[in-house]
Amino acid sequence: MPKYKYVARDRTGKSSSGHLQASDEADLRNILRANGLFLTQVRGTAGQEDPNAAGSQGLFVRKPTLQDMVIATRQLATMMRAGMPMMETLNLVSSQVTKPTLKVAFRDLEKAVSGGESLSVAMSRYPKVFSKLVVAFVESGEATGNLAETLEAAAIQLDREDNLRRKVKAATTYPKIVVAACVGTVAIMIVVVVPVFSQVYRQLGSQLPGPTQMLITVSDFVTGYGWLVLLSIAALAFGYKKYAESEDGSRKLDIIALKLPVLGIVFRKIAIARFVQTLSAALRSGVPVLHALHISGNMAGNSVIRDAVVEATAKIREGSPIAGELEKTGEFPLMVTRMLSAGESSGSLDSMLDEVNRFYDRDVEYSVDKLTRMIEPLMTILVGGIVLLILLALYMPVFNLGNALNHK
Repeated sequence: MPKYKYVARDRTGKSSSGHLQASDEADLRNILRANGLFLTQVRGTAGQEDPNAAGSQGLFVRKPTLQDMVIATRQLATMMRAGMPMMETLNLVSSQVTKPTLKVAFRDLEKAVSGGESLSVAMSRYPKVFSKLVVAFVESGEATGNLAETLEAAAIQLDREDNLRRKVKAATTYPKIVVAACVGTVAIMIVVVVPVFSQVYRQLGSQLPGPTQMLITVSDFVTGYGWLVLLSIAALAFGYKKYAESEDGSRKLDIIALKLPVLGIVFRKIAIARFVQTLSAALRSGVPVLHALHISGNMAGNSVIRDAVVEATAKIREGSPIAGELEKTGEFPLMVTRMLSAGESSGSLDSMLDEVNRFYDRDVEYSVDKLTRMIEPLMTILVGGIVLLILLALYMPVFNLGNALNHK
């Protein structure tokens, strides 16, 4: 009888591991289930891991997009609202999704639920697939018996987040293209055009102006040590990525982002919009206030706003009003906190959050469009200015070509 190394969880989600002898994997599941445990990961005597087990998604498997999650979550909600059993619903969704990561996740959900595990606990084992927001919505739906409704609410919120990201992406696409074109143009001029002029000027033997000499020096270095330049750029990009992923680095970059002229205002509006959207959807779905605040702070996408929410939540836990504590942090606009205060006073906080949400939907869209219209001419001027400076540096000696020939 083969011996299996397993990882399992109990009904509260607590993980445990060990070794057991069983005739096959199904027998192993039955043994663990009899002891109140549910199998999540298994490795047999041959060292082969169950491809459907949690955590076996692979290092380089791409995580599903927000739109993938919107479709999958909405399918779950639709089938459950139609009265289909949970097992059949999960089986149908797993057969319809195309992303390998999602397919593996839903197959594991089906196995876990068939073993008596709750859907929310099973989903929590896939944090890269099911966000804390989705897990919280499902947990709330299980507690209230309105799982189909909370799944639909989760799908709507994921769709809103996807739309917001698309707006931000659309606003930054043009500047990225222009910067890439500018870098490419400058690189071609330094590597191809400048060496030609440099050779001519060296033959003339004339004294070159400072800007021209500097440009030729840069060109000589880039053409002679191109590998070092590329290596330095790669090292800087890697270092920046690691720094941005660190807690301290992420916070400092977020602080800088919020203080940028013009852009900082837009970044703050986007973060507040995400916070309000998530909080509104979470409260409407029955998620407890403190848990909803925790999730909403993380979904804001900015560590400054997140830390402000964490600071306020500590006081709210002691009984302080939400609006008052958020206002004390100084990170939320008065319009937001005053409307929240009115909602708390009237007992209609979720409705007031919906009003704030609708306002920020329009405000973010307007701000992003305005920023895009403003950036386009500025980027054009910037690129034109850089190319003009390089051309002037190259042609400055030509203006004194007669003196150079006499000197020769």
